[in-house]
Amino acid sequence: MTQLKSTSLTLLLLILCALAYPAVAQDQLAALTGDGSVILHSPTGEELVSLNPNRSLVPASIVKIPLAQAALTTLGEDFRFETDFYRNESGDLLIRGLGDAFLVSEEIARIATILAERGTGPIRRLVMDDSAFEPQPDLPVEPGADDPYAARNSALAVNFNTVNLAWTAQGELVSGEEQTPLTPLARELGARFVTRELSSAQIASGARASREPQRINLGDDPINGLRQVQQLFQAFLEQAGITVTDADFYREAVSDEWTLFYRHPSSRSLRENLEGMLRYSNNFIANQLFLTLGAQNGGYPVTTSAARAALQQQLAQLYGDGFGQDPQSLLMLEGSGLSREQRVSAAGMMHILDVFKPYANLLPETNGVLRKSGTLTGVYNFAGYIRGADGLYPFVILTNQASNNRAEILRILQRRVQ
Repeated sequence: MTQLKSTSLTLLLLILCALAYPAVAQDQLAALTGDGSVILHSPTGEELVSLNPNRSLVPASIVKIPLAQAALTTLGEDFRFETDFYRNESGDLLIRGLGDAFLVSEEIARIATILAERGTGPIRRLVMDDSAFEPQPDLPVEPGADDPYAARNSALAVNFNTVNLAWTAQGELVSGEEQTPLTPLARELGARFVTRELSSAQIASGARASREPQRINLGDDPINGLRQVQQLFQAFLEQAGITVTDADFYREAVSDEWTLFYRHPSSRSLRENLEGMLRYSNNFIANQLFLTLGAQNGGYPVTTSAARAALQQQLAQLYGDGFGQDPQSLLMLEGSGLSREQRVSAAGMMHILDVFKPYANLLPETNGVLRKSGTLTGVYNFAGYIRGADGLYPFVILTNQASNNRAEILRILQRRVQ
């Protein structure tokens, strides 16, 4: 009898703990979330958690989710960026960029091989044409910042408008990528980096700069980015047996003087672009896509205002009236999430996740959670799907506060799913 009473008491305690858990978890969520928002839905749309669902908050990089869906819907999953190559009677080659976000060294090597196979003879001048995008896109960047994520957008840019520098053990500057030749511009940037990192006395005494590889962006001046395009193409063309006799820098827009010689489709599909953008939260790719979406309505040259209007129209068609322009659902002004003027509500983001679910696997997965983070100073967000035995549980965590509690909030939501 005593054993029976003990077993009954244990069962009663377990039941009471189970009943108390949601209340305890709710209190923990409220304390961790502060003035932010949290929503969790079941695979069938049942509301499991809801804190401040209609509060308008800064989204940061989670806006890359609706951007990805707008791109998939408008451009198609198999869309490929193109880069055009023109010749004239003087033997010049003009490279016209149309926004390819993945015009990387490996792609340029492929292009050079194709041009050689097409019988491209000696080239007098390489001419750069970045006129497909407005000269200075009105997009959020951090002027003067060397970080790769701060690279400026351009219709014609290579390696995400960055260079990767490294130093040998002896302090010699080399390319940080085996596949990328060290261009004259890269050497200039490497020398500037050493000068900035070391004092004059240190340099005079033979001190060395950091040996850690440094990927830096090509700065606010569009000419620097185009110089790197010209020099990198020249290096790969010459490797393919195509000589360039005039190594000076030339920039002009295509005109009637030029004849299309080759149109190169990127080897990467839109889906592959999106996987890279979402996995690495690449802001350069995001806004290349943002501007490219604008070209679908108004053609070239693309302006930021035209791209913004086109995106907002596409978002409204995808998610309903107000999306793209209403801060209570989604106010979206660009693709990267760097703009602090953008806004989203957890309820609005949940609706986006419901529509995005067929593409959930595009999101990077960590410990059974498909998620996109959104991070700025004082902004710590997650949005995505928790894998459950019966399907995907969409969730949104928006916290605009000093404390970064999103990982602990996510753990609580995971326990709720289990």
